[in-house]
Amino acid sequence: MAWWNLFNARSSEADRPDFSAAPIDLGKQLVFDVHSHLVPGVDDGAEALDDSLAMIERLVKLGYAGAVITPHIHSDIYPNSERSLRPAFEHLRKAAAARWPQFHLHLAAEYFLDDHFAECIAADDLLWFPATDEEGRKVKCVLFEFGFHEPPMNHDQVIFDLQMAGYTGVLAHAERYPYWHRQPDQIRSLSDRGVWITVNAASLGGAYGPEMCRVAGQLLEKGVAKMVCSDAHGLRHMDSLAALAKSPLVQQWSTTHAVLSRGIRSEH
Repeated sequence: MAWWNLFNARSSEADRPDFSAAPIDLGKQLVFDVHSHLVPGVDDGAEALDDSLAMIERLVKLGYAGAVITPHIHSDIYPNSERSLRPAFEHLRKAAAARWPQFHLHLAAEYFLDDHFAECIAADDLLWFPATDEEGRKVKCVLFEFGFHEPPMNHDQVIFDLQMAGYTGVLAHAERYPYWHRQPDQIRSLSDRGVWITVNAASLGGAYGPEMCRVAGQLLEKGVAKMVCSDAHGLRHMDSLAALAKSPLVQQWSTTHAVLSRGIRSEH
């Protein structure tokens, strides 16, 4: 059966999260959480340092080795830059290191794919995180997202420019773009072009409804998704991560497919 048909095949099991398995140490399986909004006071994530530390404490208890923190960079809503983000991040990093010295934090960003992102690529002014790809090669990864309401107009060119600049694109929450739920070949095409596909833990846990759960699950089942991320804005997202420790789907995926969050390197 074609991948399109497999993706769109509906079943009651696919539409509902299953937490029936014996729990695993999820953080030890995934190693790094690669999408979160823990820098306090810079976007719609953590509001204060105590909020950030509470979420990091949950990651530590789940067994994670570290986290790539990705504040929004969106020229119209969150006009952040490394210069504006770095002081708040360093304050967080020092506070976290005092409590959990073995837990690594890395500052990157979640870029909205717009003209400003294209300008950042052209200027080689990007927040990225170091990783290792499926072939064992060291790569520089940049997380980006699309708008939720309509497909991007120029993403092919922007992604090409990103790759030509020496970066690996990482697509945030691929399951959350409803305009592609009936065109999964678009997501597969991005993966085939070298973009790393991620899904959110909250989607797999059913927090965004059965359709998002189904699509996220299919991306895992087919091995298209390479990372499961918290996209943590608050403790509710850490609850979703904890629930996935008992997900048969996530357990199967983590043992049979490439989990690229395991290849995150803690330093440049």
